[in-house]
Amino acid sequence: MKEKAWEFRKQLAAYLIICLAAIGVTAVLVPSSSAYFRLYFGGLHPLLALILVSIAGGPALWLLHSKWGFEIILGKGTLRGIVVSGGFATVMGILIIIADLFIRYPEDINVPIPAALGFYPVIGFVVEIVFHVLPMTIILFVLNTFRDKLGIERVIWLAIIITAAFEPTFQFLFREEPLDWGELYTWVHIYAIGFLQLWVFRRFDFAAMYSFRLFYYAYWHIVWGMLRLELLF
Repeated sequence: MKEKAWEFRKQLAAYLIICLAAIGVTAVLVPSSSAYFRLYFGGLHPLLALILVSIAGGPALWLLHSKWGFEIILGKGTLRGIVVSGGFATVMGILIIIADLFIRYPEDINVPIPAALGFYPVIGFVVEIVFHVLPMTIILFVLNTFRDKLGIERVIWLAIIITAAFEPTFQFLFREEPLDWGELYTWVHIYAIGFLQLWVFRRFDFAAMYSFRLFYYAYWHIVWGMLRLELLF
């Protein structure tokens, strides 16, 4: 069972700090890294994108908390969630690195150091809101009509199963290469990450779920992102 959560206004304050940190890092990176942001945001200015995502995420997290019991940050419970996330992210990081040895993802998929140190935490925050928090909120509202028949926990788990498919499917639709086993593996891999993250979100909180993304990006995009250029190309 979850420990008693902080008052939700304190949780919202913690979310605001995360938002401001992401916006601040983006402001620092934009002059030198606008091309990297353009791959994700297109013609939308990165700062405007971060502000819009932050604004959308706040009400969605409040709804998830008030109607379905999700938390933003739990204090001591968050630390346990971060440890669990670190373990999951390590396993998934090892799996994608092994896959890269066979699939050989494109050479230019990673943002180089030092920009990567700020870029990936920012993108990770955007991904969590856009592909997890917002779809989860919408899907739960749709499925809420089955709440009495199925029970709240079954509705939540059904929403998790559906929501986890958003990120890999989005990437799948915008692939440039022909469909092959590598593409299918990537879809399953990203789906598994999303499912585990959403489990962490349900069991612990948003902060622990976000930390999963940070650990994973550190392994895949930063550490391996540097090593793979020497080893594979």
